[in-house]
Amino acid sequence: MKTELPLDDNEKRRLVFKVISQLHCLDCGQAYERDDFSLAHRWEDVWVLTSQCHHCHGRGHIVIFMHPDAATGPVCDLTPEEAGSAEHLPAISADDVLDMHLLLSEFDGDFEELFAG
Repeated sequence: MKTELPLDDNEKRRLVFKVISQLHCLDCGQAYERDDFSLAHRWEDVWVLTSQCHHCHGRGHIVIFMHPDAATGPVCDLTPEEAGSAEHLPAISADDVLDMHLLLSEFDGDFEELFAG
């Protein structure tokens, strides 16, 4: 088993730049440029970036979990069938985000009750 040394800040930045260089805008499909991203939050090995496409001005977020032994590149946990059906769903709107915010602000942690109703 190979033991990895912790990543320093420069290595983390290089990893972030490598990941974002592979991403495309979900709205227009154009490749992102480095300046399309800004750091929103950072906790040790988790970085949250916001994006604004320089082509269509579409906005988004990306969360990067940094593990020295992890494979780089976008990860998707959907099956091919799920991914195909998800392509036809409408984009998440600002109203959807606000609705979820309101729901979670009153959420007491009981998932059984949440999904039963």
